[in-house]
Amino acid sequence: MPVTKEQILEVLRTNDRAICRALVVLNQNQTSDEQRDATTKHHNGEGFRPSHAHMGTSMALQFQRKNYLSPKQIAYWRYPDRKGNMKIGIYWRQLMDAAERKENQKQLDAAQKKAEADQVAFNFGANVVA
Repeated sequence: MPVTKEQILEVLRTNDRAICRALVVLNQNQTSDEQRDATTKHHNGEGFRPSHAHMGTSMALQFQRKNYLSPKQIAYWRYPDRKGNMKIGIYWRQLMDAAERKENQKQLDAAQKKAEADQVAFNFGANVVA
């Protein structure tokens, strides 16, 4: 079942760890040169906006190293913009796409495991001497 924009925003509003994971996803969406320089060089709709690139990259790397962001860091991403939306909320589409990719990968992995199990069962059955 696809994830909705509202679901993404709700989990970001209520779950601190979701903010942390979102930053990691957004940082991974940056190109390698953008990650290296903590900037946005390519306006491709992926990764951080220019105003968030340095802070986002820094916090994503901190979370990956320490598995922790402070309450103040979390609050930075939840702080509303002029329209009343959370800063992190502007990235909902990229986060929704990442959630869908993850779900699709789970389904592929499950199908592959089933196919492998079926093959083992088939081979075992073929080797049984009556």
